[in-house]
Amino acid sequence: MSPKSFVGFTLITAAVVVAASFSIVSRYGDAGSSGTDERLFPGLAAQVNEIAEVNYKAKDLMLAVKRDGDNWAITDRDNYLADPEVVRNMLVGLSELRLGEPKTKVKERYGRLAVEDITEKDARSRLVTLKTGGGDTVAEVIVGRETQDVAGGTGIGVYVRKPGEDRAWLASGRLTVPAAVKDWVSPEFMNVDAKRIAGATIRHADGDVMEIERITPAGGKFRIVGLDPNAKVKFASDIDNVADALENLELEDIKKAGDVEFPADKLVKTEYRTADGLIVNAESFESEDTFFWARYKARAADDASPEMKAKADKEAAEINARVSPWVYRIPAFKYRYMSRRVKDVLEEEKKS
Repeated sequence: MSPKSFVGFTLITAAVVVAASFSIVSRYGDAGSSGTDERLFPGLAAQVNEIAEVNYKAKDLMLAVKRDGDNWAITDRDNYLADPEVVRNMLVGLSELRLGEPKTKVKERYGRLAVEDITEKDARSRLVTLKTGGGDTVAEVIVGRETQDVAGGTGIGVYVRKPGEDRAWLASGRLTVPAAVKDWVSPEFMNVDAKRIAGATIRHADGDVMEIERITPAGGKFRIVGLDPNAKVKFASDIDNVADALENLELEDIKKAGDVEFPADKLVKTEYRTADGLIVNAESFESEDTFFWARYKARAADDASPEMKAKADKEAAEINARVSPWVYRIPAFKYRYMSRRVKDVLEEEKKS
């Protein structure tokens, strides 16, 4: 390559780099701005213990979480207890966020960072407001998407914007803002080990019944009671996992008992029987908006031995104390386990 060609090539390369840099800045940042290490909320760390209320707003969810002594309760869910560690981690995360890099001031570009107003169509942003017991706002911020493209020790950050301000920022630091009810609470509300299940009966509103039992009392696989010997089971696991419905059972949402109508024409009644004398009855249904709601009640089996019955009575009382005030929105796969039909697990008959 000749000296002239080399110089020309170098100038072109430099121009491309400058143009690319300008493009990136113009998309997300401000060519005339520089970064800062200032805290997003400089005085918040000293006020964390004064925070008595956290308001969370997103396009499809609004929650108020209030301090109640040593606990935090979700007032929009009839004071169901929030996980205090979740709230604490969020408050600490907010207090430690640093402004980092200035980003766009152009409203039309907020959506790329998910820092648009939550009232915008298809908004992905979340508005978090912290208040004292007297109702004074201590901090308020629109939280956008997370990123790992952050300079510094953590390499972790989140796009943010304060309401009423044009400037968006890439703040450095770790911040976890729960995005669903289940993320604000300790979601597991029941755990009956599948290995304990001896049998179950599923009754649908249309009269369809499926009963399963262990093939051997010692455990192992399940079978359908009274199944036609000529019928062929498609997947044995579809029968076995009926027993998994109560194991590590977590909520997706929660409402006070009585606040959700359980329609008789959609109701699925499922009874679980353990080998050690516990019976758990569940009623569930699929709502019009394709959510799955369930309520539970436990008791000791009538035919349990005196020793088993005493233990089962104690366990049932603990379960009922926890679940009887509530109805739970449960994961779809847990509902499927509780609502199996015989036809769901059989191979289709071949047409001759």
